[in-house]
Amino acid sequence: MKKILSILLVLALFVSLAACGKNNESNGGGGESVAVPEQPKKVSNRYNENSDKWTKTHWFEGKEKDDYIVKNGTTEYKILVPELTTFTTFARDELVRFFNEATGIKLEVVQDESISHTADGKYISLGDTNAFKTSGLSVDKSALGRDGVRILTKDKTVYIVGGTDNGVLYGVYDFLKMNFGFEVYYKDCYDLDTGVKEVKLRDYNVTDISDIPWKARVGILQCETQDTDDYMFAYRMRTTDMLEDLMFPIHEELGNSGSKSDRLHNSLYYLPKAQYLVSDPEFYSTKGEQLCYTARGNKEKYEKMVDICAQKVEQSIKWYPTLNTVHIGIMDNWQSCECDACKAFAAAHNNAESAAVYKFVQDMARKVVDWMNLSENEEYKRDDLQFTFFAYQWTLKPPFEIKEDGEVIIADDIVPDADLKIKPFNAFSSFDFGIRMDSPTNAEQIEYATQWAQYVSDGWSWTYGCFFNDYFCFYDPYTFYDDYYKWLYEQKYQFTFAQFHSRQRGADAGFYTLANYVTCKLTWDSSLSTADLIDDYFNAMYSDAADAMKEVFYECRLWFAENHEKEGWGWSANQLQPTNNPNLISLGFINTLFTKLDKAYAAIEKYSKDEATYAKLKEHIDIEWLFPAKCAIGLYSGKYDVSEIKPKFKSLCNSLGITKVAENVGIESFIDSF
Repeated sequence: MKKILSILLVLALFVSLAACGKNNESNGGGGESVAVPEQPKKVSNRYNENSDKWTKTHWFEGKEKDDYIVKNGTTEYKILVPELTTFTTFARDELVRFFNEATGIKLEVVQDESISHTADGKYISLGDTNAFKTSGLSVDKSALGRDGVRILTKDKTVYIVGGTDNGVLYGVYDFLKMNFGFEVYYKDCYDLDTGVKEVKLRDYNVTDISDIPWKARVGILQCETQDTDDYMFAYRMRTTDMLEDLMFPIHEELGNSGSKSDRLHNSLYYLPKAQYLVSDPEFYSTKGEQLCYTARGNKEKYEKMVDICAQKVEQSIKWYPTLNTVHIGIMDNWQSCECDACKAFAAAHNNAESAAVYKFVQDMARKVVDWMNLSENEEYKRDDLQFTFFAYQWTLKPPFEIKEDGEVIIADDIVPDADLKIKPFNAFSSFDFGIRMDSPTNAEQIEYATQWAQYVSDGWSWTYGCFFNDYFCFYDPYTFYDDYYKWLYEQKYQFTFAQFHSRQRGADAGFYTLANYVTCKLTWDSSLSTADLIDDYFNAMYSDAADAMKEVFYECRLWFAENHEKEGWGWSANQLQPTNNPNLISLGFINTLFTKLDKAYAAIEKYSKDEATYAKLKEHIDIEWLFPAKCAIGLYSGKYDVSEIKPKFKSLCNSLGITKVAENVGIESFIDSF
């Protein structure tokens, strides 16, 4: 930890010195006034040709040819589209919009009907157009998955072809990045070259495949407004999955489509206590807060449990033809069953309580798959049906042993069935996300998660990274993220869910907008540098205030590291409420943040005559002002003139759409307490 603190101190000093050096240079070393630039400074954001560090999954080859897409501010190129879907429509519209913004040219769109590839054709072709089909090019879509893309040049036509139409949209973003430096940081912040008068045709040989195929977030990506930038933010960040929307709802009553349950911690919705507790008490754990996954050792009751759950899944398969994931999740508590049968089953399976859960899910899955394979159920059959269960809390330890030589020691009754897709959903609640992943504190968690990945392929992960009882407070997961997403990729995890501020559809104070950007980028390409991503973000989001805001950020990182060491924070630190505790947040720390935020506000004053630019930059700073403001109001109201702070705090929360002060606490009560 002393080493971490030293590094952070050096980083903070570097930021401070860099800020001073930049100011001296811009002022000629003498305090003279400087000319106000017409626009905020831009971010250098060019792709690196052949820059792949690991595999060919992120390969950007595009050598310039003698031909031009744009020359002297004009173009002969058109967009060629097939029959439109949601994603190809988005791809078309995004290409038209940003190409126009970069060059001033509005590309003509041609609906593909019978246009074939020709040597003289000048098109940017999106998806499975007839031109692509007649080009002689081929793309292995199975290797691309849902979101992957290939960009290829044949003669004078550029082909953007995805594994699905999702990949076509993401290919458009790659094309824009390679030609105009396009990069998205926040819903109202992106970088794009403008005034471009010349774009050379490139001999594209691009492959871009997401390291983690499926990825979801809650929070600011789930925007419900109709504003284009807000609505498209998730698509531009390539993170469009909604966790619950991947899973079948399990209804409390068979045949009652109005009794939809929680899709995550849902085991007691499969077998509601109100319906079965009296007649079948064996269904429930000794404390009644979970299922008993052995039915207290009663084989008849066990089979009844499996049958009821399988029937509910079969009903859901009939009702929801587009979904493919059956999830049975333990309830969100540590109250596992302590009956003799459960204890004995765990003892026979590596002393792991997860064994009974896995066996139950396996038995249920077998019944469902056998039902689905019946000839009379042909219409419900789906090859992609999968089953997930939580490896979480008391089910985190795997029910098998892996020897140093790789040998797996596993009981015969839980050997995976080859035709059943059963996957652990690893909710890493016992990771300490505030330190390096490879710290000794995290060793056991890494061991368990790695073992699950070796035992069952294509696992899922649930990631944390905030104070769940204190949404305004800064939490530091960035050191952890240096290695985490690379590790998930190496372990072949297929899905990751990052939980920060649940259902917070407005802005996220405490630099969680940064955390959102970093996680979205790393889940797509885990080889990227976290430090570089942070620098890019600050330069784009804050322009001339970037150095001052970096100082705020590193002050927060120092505060977090110091308290992590002093207070002995571990994996449970995310349950703390630091902004309610003066022993954790000092008056001096809050003063420092306000002082540096004032520097940031001063740095953007040069844009005050440009109302739109100034308002956007100011709002970005305002978001991070909320953290010390909440502390000033709640902890140090006698030290500040809160008559000014309170109205600004309330107004910003309302305008930014901030709805919660903690995971299960609406912000209204805090604001009303003013």
